[in-house]
Amino acid sequence: MKNLTSFALAFALCAACAVSAFAADAASGVANATSGTTTITTNIQPSYTVKIPAATKIDFNDTVTNLCGTLHLETAQLEPNHTVTISAKPTALKNDKDNSEIPFTLYKGNTPFTAAYLTDTTEKVQLSVHITKDAWSKASAGNYTGSVTFTITYASKGG
Repeated sequence: MKNLTSFALAFALCAACAVSAFAADAASGVANATSGTTTITTNIQPSYTVKIPAATKIDFNDTVTNLCGTLHLETAQLEPNHTVTISAKPTALKNDKDNSEIPFTLYKGNTPFTAAYLTDTTEKVQLSVHITKDAWSKASAGNYTGSVTFTITYASKGG
């Protein structure tokens, strides 16, 4: 009798522990639905890396010198209809001793450079420094240093 009682209690305990799983369809609220849908989402923030040309040495009397390297997006994950705008502000070459200057202009191809509007990593912009013969002839001897400051903005196209 003790064995029968122990067996009955063990069976009752196993039956109590067995839990059935029931599913409900969130959309319809119907229990025991045979299919359902789960929404998967993600968010990718815009990101980009702009590569600007390296330091460039200009030889005396060269009227056109390409910058070392190109202006381009090295990486880019932009929103649709958005662009990275890169503008440039040159600062004249200055003589280290007397602060005299050699003015120059940046060009893209045959036109003065104002800005590049980049949307992906395929476009590479080659910029060049243009110095007139007259500017070279007026320059005194010495070491000169100038710069180009690039400004980068991200915005919707046309905005």
